[in-house]
Amino acid sequence: MNDLFFIAADYIKGNSIYRPVRRIFNLLFNISIASFIYEKIYEQYYWFDYYDYKSILDYFVKGNFFIPLSIFIAAYGITHIISLTTFYLITYSKTVKWTKSIIDYKVKKETVANKINEISAISKKVIPIELTETMLIEVYNHLKNKLTPENYNNIEKGLTEQKNELMANYHFIFRALITITIYFISLSTFGWLLYLLTTLTLLVTLYLLTLSYRLLDILPVLFSKFQAEAELYIVAHYNERNQKTEVIKTHKHTRRTIKVKK
Repeated sequence: MNDLFFIAADYIKGNSIYRPVRRIFNLLFNISIASFIYEKIYEQYYWFDYYDYKSILDYFVKGNFFIPLSIFIAAYGITHIISLTTFYLITYSKTVKWTKSIIDYKVKKETVANKINEISAISKKVIPIELTETMLIEVYNHLKNKLTPENYNNIEKGLTEQKNELMANYHFIFRALITITIYFISLSTFGWLLYLLTTLTLLVTLYLLTLSYRLLDILPVLFSKFQAEAELYIVAHYNERNQKTEVIKTHKHTRRTIKVKK
């Protein structure tokens, strides 16, 4: 009961109450699943009168409580395992495919140069400073030097926390989908239209959660690929500029030599 007061206090203060509310509904959904299984396998359960302490004591002393408790634990474990299995089956293959595509993708220097020229053209219209190729390379080098291993570890930690949150939401929605199906079977007032709309909404939410997880999962690979391609482009850029400088120097030296001979 105190937890409910703490949740209400956090809500009044403007703090996030999503996680504790999710835990409460998760517990409620699992109780609904366990009670449905209990009634299908054993019998319809009933509530003890609060003053019938003898029946309550017998219920615990004789071990009758262990049957619904076992069903509750089994329902939680099985739904979690099924949810976890489907989650990884949906996300793993797609993540591997996206990761392979990112690693195998080859960026052409001409394509990058064209994109930089487009950025430079747009920058003239948006800001008073023209973002030239040299300026963008300097900005990249500055940001690269600022990204310390500690900052990179903090970013990875943040991504891991977000991924764990998405996975927890997936388990919650998956269990809610099972529970709503049970409500549809058990409650005569739970109509087809409400069931279809709710189920469709939950399925779309599950898809969006897996999609968000895959995007977060490939971000480190995408960042590493961007950094590797940027380094290759910068090396090629400086080599090309040095070659042009050498050509100009050679041309000037040749002209001077011709003048001396004359």
